[in-house]
Amino acid sequence: MFRKNIDEFMYYVPFLKEVIRKDFKKKYHKSVLGVAWSMLSPLLMMVVITVIFSTIFKRSIPHYPSYWLGGNLIFAFVMDGATGAMNSVTNNASLIKKMKIPNYFFCISSVTQHFITMLLSLIPYFAVSFIIGVPPSPCMFLIFFPIALAYIFTLGLGLFLCAYGTFLRDLSYLFNIVRRVWMYITPIFYPIDIIPENYRFLFELNPLYVYITIFRDFALNNTMPSERLLIVATFYSILTLILGLTTFKEKEDRFFLYI
Repeated sequence: MFRKNIDEFMYYVPFLKEVIRKDFKKKYHKSVLGVAWSMLSPLLMMVVITVIFSTIFKRSIPHYPSYWLGGNLIFAFVMDGATGAMNSVTNNASLIKKMKIPNYFFCISSVTQHFITMLLSLIPYFAVSFIIGVPPSPCMFLIFFPIALAYIFTLGLGLFLCAYGTFLRDLSYLFNIVRRVWMYITPIFYPIDIIPENYRFLFELNPLYVYITIFRDFALNNTMPSERLLIVATFYSILTLILGLTTFKEKEDRFFLYI
């Protein structure tokens, strides 16, 4: 069965590439600035957040603009990618009815499209870091490890949400609420130091906190994260992907009745 799934995936890879290209172009269709918005949008938000919070946390968070921007890039990617994947099957219902295509391809396409947007956003991130004086280091090149883990986690989460979101359309509204709560329990614009030390271990239950912390260690702190944190991050990604794939495969036979 595993070999059959691999063969099926490889057979449809050219189609997957075309779907990703189409989705990416559709996102910026009729936009004057096009993909430039991928870089301008986080920069504009960074300016607003920095003006509001940098005076509060400037003593405890060096290089606050990069601190916030790096955390927000990963958080926004996971949330946007998972939301897009959740609705990917229903959004492509007409195509699914006409062609025999693996349904999970649309989840992969949606997550990958947002992943490309995040990679483009790294350009202004490094530009800002250079301007505000973040010292360059070889560790910066390792940021693609937590980014890759975040991609795997997002794909698993998106598949899981899609498996139920295809039947339960209200799930998208519920996830919007979860997204807001998730943002406040993730140290994106505030330091973890404001949390009592006895309760900080609870933050490791939050996968986004783990990915963002590893990213900041590489990009800002010029340090290697602890082995424990790396193991936890890898575990979250693999577990979520397995859960997402298993749930999606279990539910997809009934998709046709609801799209």
